[in-house]
Amino acid sequence: MINMIQTWIENIRSNDANKVADLYHKKGLLLGTFSNIERSGQNLILDYFNNLLKSKVDVEIITNHEYKSESIATSSGLYNFIVNGEKIEARFSFVFLKTKKKWKILSHHSSVLPEKGKSA
Repeated sequence: MINMIQTWIENIRSNDANKVADLYHKKGLLLGTFSNIERSGQNLILDYFNNLLKSKVDVEIITNHEYKSESIATSSGLYNFIVNGEKIEARFSFVFLKTKKKWKILSHHSSVLPEKGKSA
């Protein structure tokens, strides 16, 4: 699934919200890093990326843990968003679903890491 994550990053870097949203399943769910709104479906996901990509955005993967079966795959770990030059440390979980044509993002959760030194 590294390829799917890499494609997602490349589409973020392209600054084209439509290309990013197209990676999501039509019934996909996004719990985005920079919004407290649950976004279900491509239209709401597109809205999220239209707003995010008004800024200069890059993403770098720090860790990635993957699992893949014939029709479902997961990818979870840590990444950094760089938004207008500011680094934001975050964690992520993707669930991918294999459709007839290709893999699509069924669920994507991303959140800013808690402050360092704070633990449960």
